[in-house]
Amino acid sequence: MTQSTQDKPIENSETSYPNINQGIFFALIGTALFSIKPVFIKLAYQFGGDAVSIMALRAFSSVPIYIIMMFWLLRKTENRTNFKRYGFAASAVGILGYYLASYLDIAAMAYISAQLERLLIFLFPSFVVLISWIVLKQTPVKGTFKAIFLGYIGVALIVFHDMNNIGNNILLGSGLAVASAFIFACYLIMSKKLISQMGSQLFTCIGMGSAGIVILIQSQWQGINVITLDPQLIGLGIALGIFCTVLPSFFVAAAMQKLTPSQLSLTSNVGPAITAVFAITILSEPFTWFHAIGMVFVVYSVVSMKKRE
Repeated sequence: MTQSTQDKPIENSETSYPNINQGIFFALIGTALFSIKPVFIKLAYQFGGDAVSIMALRAFSSVPIYIIMMFWLLRKTENRTNFKRYGFAASAVGILGYYLASYLDIAAMAYISAQLERLLIFLFPSFVVLISWIVLKQTPVKGTFKAIFLGYIGVALIVFHDMNNIGNNILLGSGLAVASAFIFACYLIMSKKLISQMGSQLFTCIGMGSAGIVILIQSQWQGINVITLDPQLIGLGIALGIFCTVLPSFFVAAAMQKLTPSQLSLTSNVGPAITAVFAITILSEPFTWFHAIGMVFVVYSVVSMKKRE
């Protein structure tokens, strides 16, 4: 699959290392900001939020930025052509990944810990492998299923611990998070070609903007008035939209221009550890040997799968 010029990593020998270092820096910032999202969501639930109101606040603060950025990108003739040609498809795929998957993810957070959520979502590469095998007839390389099995053993350890300490709703929350990871995997497979055709930034603006508009329509239909919500909830929702949605999406898009997919994917491996640190310090979530071993298994599983791509 070919990439658009703006998405290709820069390989000039004189600029290779500076651009790789800059790309890794951008990717790590994006990963860190995405990884604190579960903590913000758990805090939002404490101030009376639910999945729709949290997503509405997130969209309320992020959609205007994506729309402004999209119009800025449309100054170029090439982007206007791509918008006309691929805009509807980008919008549909964006709604799948940024609305439906996000809704299930946030709904799951009402029942499970931030640490468990992040590890469940982090298993999306296993669904990519399975979908590619069953639907696209791409045979996984040797050792892939062993890596997937280890990842699910790691998650099972944490689910077992949390069921004994939090309750059976853990299964409901875990199911919602797994469904979110599956839909996100479908989104990734469907978005690859579109990103190569129209560029990551334009695709992100269209996809995120469309998903945000859908959730704003849903919130209005359900009679949610964001202005009347708890001020602390509003503050968390705006922070979630700016710091855990807009900024990381553009940092990752910038990193995509300077790194290969393998280099970019490796930076995401620090995500669960970042979530764990913030969940332990801010939410006072426990971190037991179940969590430690489970995290090691999941991260090892994902790294192994990515090496075999």
